[in-house]
Amino acid sequence: MTTFTAISNSTILDVALNTYGNLNNVAKLMRDSGHEGFNTYPTNGQKFLFDETLVNAPVVKNLNRNYSYTAGESQLKYATR
Repeated sequence: MTTFTAISNSTILDVALNTYGNLNNVAKLMRDSGHEGFNTYPTNGQKFLFDETLVNAPVVKNLNRNYSYTAGESQLKYATR
């Protein structure tokens, strides 16, 4: 299991996309991290556990750097709220 730190204005769906790369494992993410539900927004700095073996990160050739779940805090994070 790997830890992801949420940022301001994110939703649980943002966290799922930032960790797994899709929404297929959002329920697993919530269960593993003890997140209360879809109506509860993550707080800035909240830690989430995710299974790095389930990450779906397609290679996008037009990006100047590749996605890596091991990048930790330096990884670009997205929030949509």
